Amino acid sequence: MTRSKTTISRREALKIAGITGAALALNPMIAPSQAQAAPIASKGKIVVIGAGAAGVSTAARLYELLIEPDITIIDDTQTHLYQPAFSLIAGGVVGADYPKLDNADYIRAKWIKQKAIAIDPDGKSVTTANGETIGYDFLVIAAGIDLNYEAIEGLDRSMLGKNGIASVYAYESAVAAWDQLRELSQNSRSRKVSALFCETATPIKCGGAPKKIAFLAQDYIRRNGKRDNAELTQMMTGSAWFGVKVYADAIEKLYSKREMAGNFKHKLVKIDADRREATFAVPKLVMDEELGIELEKSELIVKPYDFIHVVPNQSGAAVVAQNPKLANPTGFLKVNIQTLQSETYPEIFGAGDIVATPFGKTGGSVRKHYKIVAQNLVDVMHGKAPSQRYDGYTVCPLITNYGSVMMLEFGYKGADGSDTLLPSAPLDPTQERWMWWLVKVHALLPIYKTMLRASA
Repeated sequence: MTRSKTTISRREALKIAGITGAALALNPMIAPSQAQAAPIASKGKIVVIGAGAAGVSTAARLYELLIEPDITIIDDTQTHLYQPAFSLIAGGVVGADYPKLDNADYIRAKWIKQKAIAIDPDGKSVTTANGETIGYDFLVIAAGIDLNYEAIEGLDRSMLGKNGIASVYAYESAVAAWDQLRELSQNSRSRKVSALFCETATPIKCGGAPKKIAFLAQDYIRRNGKRDNAELTQMMTGSAWFGVKVYADAIEKLYSKREMAGNFKHKLVKIDADRREATFAVPKLVMDEELGIELEKSELIVKPYDFIHVVPNQSGAAVVAQNPKLANPTGFLKVNIQTLQSETYPEIFGAGDIVATPFGKTGGSVRKHYKIVAQNLVDVMHGKAPSQRYDGYTVCPLITNYGSVMMLEFGYKGADGSDTLLPSAPLDPTQERWMWWLVKVHALLPIYKTMLRASA
């Protein structure tokens, strides 16, 4: 199996067009925006921190809602990466250039190509890496997540993509993972191999990504190697396959069907790259003789591997995490989880991965965030209360094989703690489907580009 081409045949194009049309009609995750009211007067200067999906889309939406708004985006990132494609790159489905976009093609606002390093919410200003101070009347924080691979002992970013260490959370590592996966499959033809797919205990963007690469690895080895020689194990930090029970049950059945193992409460704490060994901290009840009670302590377990997928500890971007007036203990922006407005500063809003919401760190969530944030900011600008509410909508197109995807859609839990499913198509969401694979691989990037212009 070689890396797939991004070009498709006429027959495939017709199929995709039909499926995408149905999906657009049924699925609010990707359906076009409804008609909006005429733009109204802009009052004050708006600054947006971050030129990722949330920042660019929110700025574009504000241009649709306001007449001649004064908007400035602060970010030094010029190559815009479509991150949902990273697992597809690692699995050889698309090429390395597939997710690369040019931010200059999408940013309409004034653009300060510097990194924001400090926010003074009382003085209403942002400081950039070159020492410039930019004032604002309204601020949208869409600064994203910081990835801390170094929190795992023995690991740093320079090691990703080498010695069997992969991660779909970093672009370069996702590219290198394709070669590592093929090497793993090749080795399985002649000997036993072990692959570990780790997760993290911190808040996480795209929580399904560690399982996507595991499913792709399993299917690739089945097709190209010797599946009986490959032991594939999901090393989860939590106590369930997924945070929504009905999806957790469905995922567990898929792992069993594909003869893949799962270990709960295994936190990766150390890597020995030379020996290809991973150390996990596992909670264990130990009797404290002095107190006469059982206490939970960590037991260290060492596992050898041929291939290991690592997930870095994740926190809100440093510009927020280092500011206790804005950040919660994990470094994410404190907001009202429905209006996405700062809990303390009414002129500040958050969008994208940076916000401290129970769910919502996916591209599908951003498509909800940017419209809610833009409208609520305009409401506040004109002396009104925020009118829009975010229901926690999160979508994970969980790749389960080459050619199948399970579309996991859900939102905030109910007042009684019950799960909230938000399937947007009249289909059983626990079933893996070929049509969602076509949407994932062929339709979502064009729709994402449309979102960056506030038209999706």
